[in-house]
Amino acid sequence: MQPREANVSELRTTARASVRRLTAADPNPTSPHILIADSNADSRANRQQQLSAAGYRVSVARTGFEAIVKASCHIPDLIVIDPSLGDIDAEETGRLLTTCPVTAHIPVVTLSPGRRVPMRALTRVRRAAAV
Repeated sequence: MQPREANVSELRTTARASVRRLTAADPNPTSPHILIADSNADSRANRQQQLSAAGYRVSVARTGFEAIVKASCHIPDLIVIDPSLGDIDAEETGRLLTTCPVTAHIPVVTLSPGRRVPMRALTRVRRAAAV
């Protein structure tokens, strides 16, 4: 029994450290959260940098399926979808997100490849989060 107890204790210690690290990495947990779904690494990084610099919390997804799962788990304030998703196209991903009861209230913006997130969408998210 000794080795098993040592393993459980080790796991608990590791989990606590992970939670602390995630909390410390998020300087403002009350800022609006945006999910970016984009298969292109450069475009994803540019959008993430733009939104992080503007003070938003950002999550990224590389596929449509990953976007649906992350949106269901994290409930972001806005979802930005690039049409170049690999597994499920952007139109189908958006349709699935808007018909799911858990994510139906989340605004979904589909952008052209390489385009920046429009400021009017970000302004709406900020206003909604402030209410």
